[in-house]
Amino acid sequence: MRILVFGAGAIGSVVGGFLSRSSNEVILYGRARRLSSVKRNGLKVTGILGRHTFKHFKLCTKLSKLSCFLRAFDIVLLTVKSFDTRRAARELKPLIGPHTLVCSLQNGLGNIETLHEFFPKRQVLAGRVIFGSELKRDRANVTVWGGDVLIGETQSLNMTSRVGELAKLFTRAGIRSKPVRDIRTHLWGKVIYNCSLNPLASLLGVHYGELLEHPETRLIMRAIVGECYAVAKRARIRLTPKTPAAYEKLLFRRLIPATYHHHPSMLYDLKRSRKTEIDVLNGAVCRLGKRFGVKTPVNQFVTQLVKRKTQI
Repeated sequence: MRILVFGAGAIGSVVGGFLSRSSNEVILYGRARRLSSVKRNGLKVTGILGRHTFKHFKLCTKLSKLSCFLRAFDIVLLTVKSFDTRRAARELKPLIGPHTLVCSLQNGLGNIETLHEFFPKRQVLAGRVIFGSELKRDRANVTVWGGDVLIGETQSLNMTSRVGELAKLFTRAGIRSKPVRDIRTHLWGKVIYNCSLNPLASLLGVHYGELLEHPETRLIMRAIVGECYAVAKRARIRLTPKTPAAYEKLLFRRLIPATYHHHPSMLYDLKRSRKTEIDVLNGAVCRLGKRFGVKTPVNQFVTQLVKRKTQI
């Protein structure tokens, strides 16, 4: 099976590395600066999934080189930042065959809809990735495992055989995965988690657990969750748990304690004055709220603060 990992950053490196140790032909596409050390020393993955050095893959840093492959890719795993989805889809379009599956493993809202603009809906899958990885010079360090990767169709709620096979492919490679019927439920679950934690932890310069220790930040997180649930209800998204109160209990009692010492990548983006994914997280909730007539003042406030912070 020929697999292209489009975006060999923190998540793409981990996924591509593990998939390469099977009989798959894996091509990693990414920045030359990042892949130059991989070319010299192999792809190193450390952390809670163990210490590994992967070498059985091909590297590509120029889009023109991808078009040289004579046979179409079987699977394209899209792991770029969400604000690059449209550009990536435009660049990938000439490389996608009629049977190529394009699977988004990205954060935030709107990726599926963008991919549907460029590719037939039947060829687009999505996965919820909830493990955390940080790039450390020549390696990707897995710091958090929040649960299995979940993979589903984006055109329907059918549990198709190809979704099951892709989940098995990941699991056999060493990344536990499951097929699901409604991937949007799980993508929204991760979005609400990220909306509640990422901007606050980034603006305050703290880890997730610190937010749990203070009544002021707990109050803000509750407000963010409530607004997200109100928007999701109007958008006809089926959420789990079903109520914001139940989600708050899950967030405070299980999700945050499980990732207590984790720092969001948004924090590092702010420190380096890089563009963040706030527009596909809290910003996306605000845009949907405006469309459906749901007020989202707290999400709007933290969105504007993060945007202002990137300008300082």
